[in-house]
Amino acid sequence: MDSIRGAIVALTSSILVALLFAYTFRIPIPMGGMLGPLGGLNPYSMGFSGVLTSVAVAWLFYGLFGGFVILPVFGAIAGHLASQKFSAAGNKRQMVVLWAVLAGMIPVFGLSILDLIIGPW
Repeated sequence: MDSIRGAIVALTSSILVALLFAYTFRIPIPMGGMLGPLGGLNPYSMGFSGVLTSVAVAWLFYGLFGGFVILPVFGAIAGHLASQKFSAAGNKRQMVVLWAVLAGMIPVFGLSILDLIIGPW
């Protein structure tokens, strides 16, 4: 059950993580460029609704190209590991959620630095 919870949390929290990355680091927007303070598009010059729309489009685009498979797998692994590690703890559910959110950050971070690894796309 904790694996399923981890998979769902990682998938649903990834859009919030992508929004956080858009304001603090950078996130690639399909056919738009890099959105973020370290990217080409500045999110602070756009309105919040513009940033939210861009991030939602990117989340859907990259999700359809494999992200909706990778994120639940990472979340399920994190949920299972957290469930085993904190099996006797009173805050086991909170730790499963925390680990799943952190596991959901890994693919988002990988996507945001992918051009530094493989070159510009």
